[in-house]
Amino acid sequence: MSADTAASSAGSSSHVLAQDVQEFERLVRESASSGQLLTAIEVARDGLARFGGGKTLQQQLALALAQTGALDAARNVLAHVLQDSARDEETLCLLGRVHKEMWRRAPVRREAEEALREACGYYREAFGIAQGYYPGINLAFTLAAAGDRSGARDCAGQVVRICRAGLGEPEPARGLLGRMFSRSEAAPAPVVSADGWLVATLAEALVHLGEQEEAARRYQRAAELFHGRWRDLASMRKQAREILGFNGESSGWLDACFRFPSVAVFSGHMIDAPGRSTPRFPPSLEPVAREAIRDHLRTIDAGWGYSSAACGGDLLFCECLLERDAKVNLVLPCAVDAFRRQSVRHGGEGWEQRFDAVLARANSTLVLNSAGGGGSGEGAGPVGHVYANRILTGMAALQARSLDLELRAMALWDGTPVGLQGGTASVVAEWRERGFQPHLISLPAPAYSGPVAKQELAPVAPAARASAITLPQEIKVLVLAEVVNFRRVAEFQLPAFVEHVRRAVGGVVSSSGVTPESAEVSGGSFQFVVGSLAAAARLALDLRDALARRPWAELGLPADLALRVAVHAGPVFAFTDPVTGRLSCLGTHLVRAQHILPTVAAGQVFVSQEFAALCGAERLPGIDLEFLGRLPTTRMFEEAPLYRLERGQ
Repeated sequence: MSADTAASSAGSSSHVLAQDVQEFERLVRESASSGQLLTAIEVARDGLARFGGGKTLQQQLALALAQTGALDAARNVLAHVLQDSARDEETLCLLGRVHKEMWRRAPVRREAEEALREACGYYREAFGIAQGYYPGINLAFTLAAAGDRSGARDCAGQVVRICRAGLGEPEPARGLLGRMFSRSEAAPAPVVSADGWLVATLAEALVHLGEQEEAARRYQRAAELFHGRWRDLASMRKQAREILGFNGESSGWLDACFRFPSVAVFSGHMIDAPGRSTPRFPPSLEPVAREAIRDHLRTIDAGWGYSSAACGGDLLFCECLLERDAKVNLVLPCAVDAFRRQSVRHGGEGWEQRFDAVLARANSTLVLNSAGGGGSGEGAGPVGHVYANRILTGMAALQARSLDLELRAMALWDGTPVGLQGGTASVVAEWRERGFQPHLISLPAPAYSGPVAKQELAPVAPAARASAITLPQEIKVLVLAEVVNFRRVAEFQLPAFVEHVRRAVGGVVSSSGVTPESAEVSGGSFQFVVGSLAAAARLALDLRDALARRPWAELGLPADLALRVAVHAGPVFAFTDPVTGRLSCLGTHLVRAQHILPTVAAGQVFVSQEFAALCGAERLPGIDLEFLGRLPTTRMFEEAPLYRLERGQ
């Protein structure tokens, strides 16, 4: 993530110094390729404002808009490109891509069919210009999606010939006699090409034609050329599966072509503190635990791992991942120093050194509740640990879902179903409840067998318990909505604003079946506290849809009004406010949600990584989450990994 952060910082600051349109084009490409889509949009628009409507910058702007889900805006930009220049292949392909995405997201069948017809038309026109394999294979896909199997096969046949020519391969013998003679001759050595996309496109075209055996060989070759580029390989496999689904064919043979690693999520006991009355994981059992963890990671071919970093099982898991060059992703329930005091230091100096080594080599480290996680100021409380465990499970689920990988849960657990909230026993129980089927690693019974100790977390420092004033802490979902350009609403337009905006918001709240636990309204801003993830997602999307594409000028309001929505979830202090007598919430997570909102594109719903992860942990159906990258927030020097929320298919 540090590379992404650096790329974003470079993109957002250096474009101010760019002196020509080519420099802007380069900066847009760099920002988009590193996932900084909103930065790419900002730089492209700045370049267009300085140098006019250059075609390349407009194409880059449209692509970045489409990737954030702003499909209408992308389509409008491309329409201007078509007006200002000839209908070139790249612009037509971009329009095809936009309409294909509109087909995927269309809420009703009629809109989906219309979007698919448009996509077919643009890809067909682009394919007719230069017979390129990219518009050709996409035309075949959209024809197949529209039910035109014959047209898809004809187009795929043309793509096969184009790809074979690009690879320098002769056309295979056709007909019975041709195949007989070809078998009697020595087969020439296949031409090896470094163009992975050409090989993958040939494989996809062969899928359309039902040439399963050769398609499998080509996909295997593409997998070799794209080794380690798991997102590209996952995209290839997904597209092939969809085509086979259109044709009513099985996709089981595809799995043998792509050998994907799995994603592992871990929870485990800490090493016993010195003097623990009831041994559970004494240091003497560390070698046994390490070998068991190492063996299971080898069995499931783990390529990614998600865990915390407490001394004991967590750090053993991380060290075993590093041994196999897998990616280590950490989720800490509180700030690093507080976590070290609470969950590492009691193991001794050696464990602290190992913690530092893992922290230094981790691919990502997500720190939750960095300002204090349970009111103690010294570390995370039970709710903070529950939150962190759900986040790390959800992060693993999102990673597996994004690449269509297997998610494997594993725990180092003594089997005792009693423990503090947020401990290993509670994690295993939640996994089982949600169908994750964890692999359990048990330890040999310690020599001492006495009463079961329930202590799971390190005690809070005595100084932190000095205050007798406490408030309950609960995990809540925060939905924030803001009317973009509300400042342009004049005094005389406020009655129309109340009638057409606030009344619309009130109608959504009353009709959606979601009853917010609290609601606050100020000017053009709305803040809701909701108890469940599903209800919050539904409310956010309903609010967006209710105020989308409305003829504001005809309603007596500024024409450029729009709604943006941000959603975040985290532990907050929930209490009955002594002033208002209503539920109120306080805490850093509320502030975090407020920092995200100005980053949200107009007409979109962006959610925090934490909310997305909790949805993954609960396997929430009916929604789609698309990663947008690490985007700047209103808090100085802070960037937040954000996702775009959409309704699922």
